[in-house]
Amino acid sequence: MAADGGLRASLAYYRHAAESARKNHEALDHQRLTLPVLGISGSHGSIPDMAASLSPWADHATGIVVPDTGHFIPDEQPGAVAAALTDFITAGR
Repeated sequence: MAADGGLRASLAYYRHAAESARKNHEALDHQRLTLPVLGISGSHGSIPDMAASLSPWADHATGIVVPDTGHFIPDEQPGAVAAALTDFITAGR
């Protein structure tokens, strides 16, 4: 973030979040996700059940809650996230 434009670039995600959400909702109004979807939530995060948030648009949403995590789940518990992804993929959901 110390580089020229670094702070601006790091905040671009937040500037464009509403537009991204609008485009996602618009795209999913015409079709549902039919592939399996894994929602990963953190035990101390802002979305307690990511699968519930995804299920209006996904036919096969599964969710897990990674303990002792907040907003940055893969950074806080990389082993647990890797195990969850491995289990999800190998289960062929």
